[in-house]
Amino acid sequence: MFDVGFFELVVVFVIGLMILGPERLPKVVRSIGHWSGRARATLNNLKYEFEREAHNEEMKERFKQQLQELGLDEDMRQIEQAEKTLSEEKNVLEQSTDSKANPSIDQPQDKTP
Repeated sequence: MFDVGFFELVVVFVIGLMILGPERLPKVVRSIGHWSGRARATLNNLKYEFEREAHNEEMKERFKQQLQELGLDEDMRQIEQAEKTLSEEKNVLEQSTDSKANPSIDQPQDKTP
């Protein structure tokens, strides 16, 4: 990417030495090294995340393709639809059970003396 040779580094070092002086130059170089290391680590982490996401997408596509080749994609849709129907029926049953277990306030209660 960038072609920085020994001569360029020496020129930058000499200019930094003249501008900053021998007292502050080591501190500045250390600071620059620290931040460049953190930037490099962040970029490597970002690169790894992109590669992993691309691999996951590729695996999803392969899985879908294999399901289609085997004819299982329609079966999977039917199973998902049956699960949805069952969960809806379960909710209806739970609601009806709750309404029977908790009588409404409007109904008169039996008082026996």
